[in-house]
Amino acid sequence: MTDQTTPEQWPPAGCPPLAWPDLPDQAARLSWYLAVIGAYGALWEGHVNEPELTPVSEEALLALEQRLGCALPPSLRDYHRQLGVLSLAEVLCSVGPGNTPIQPLLEAYPGIVDIPDSNLDLALAHQLIAFGDYLGNGNLFCFHRESGAVYYFDHDTGTALTRFFDSPEEYLDALMLLCLAEVYEDDDGAEALLSQRYGEDLVRKWRY
Repeated sequence: MTDQTTPEQWPPAGCPPLAWPDLPDQAARLSWYLAVIGAYGALWEGHVNEPELTPVSEEALLALEQRLGCALPPSLRDYHRQLGVLSLAEVLCSVGPGNTPIQPLLEAYPGIVDIPDSNLDLALAHQLIAFGDYLGNGNLFCFHRESGAVYYFDHDTGTALTRFFDSPEEYLDALMLLCLAEVYEDDDGAEALLSQRYGEDLVRKWRY
């Protein structure tokens, strides 16, 4: 909570509850994302990592897809086209060149070639595009260039590639929940909701 906000004003007006919302369509999802990002922005107002809406142009998206040699999954493309916020509870990679651009996993983490074969499916790694930088520790969320399925790359422990979600949309929904956990200062509550939906093993792999 920022110094400018008194306890009586928190959570900020319009902040959604810490719960999985009913999202009947993409308009409802966009509205939820905007409300969550607004509350998260109020939390970090005045800080260097304050989140900002930075919608990406169609030209920049097409240029990225040309560089990648594949289309972005629709949910990830729509997110960047309409919102483009990168600094949230976890860092999303940028569409344009930068410190953490959306790029093939083997380019994002060149040291992947040193991971033992017993822990890494290298053929799968060649098909993955990194789009989420987790917390800057080298662990990355990636989408499969053909199926769009989301895999978690963990270079620290055990199996390096774990399938997590069917599409980036599920990851983005989960990311919004983690943002709300910071707003409400309730990490345990968010992790319980994630575990109910995706299982404790996946959440443990991700968060610990």
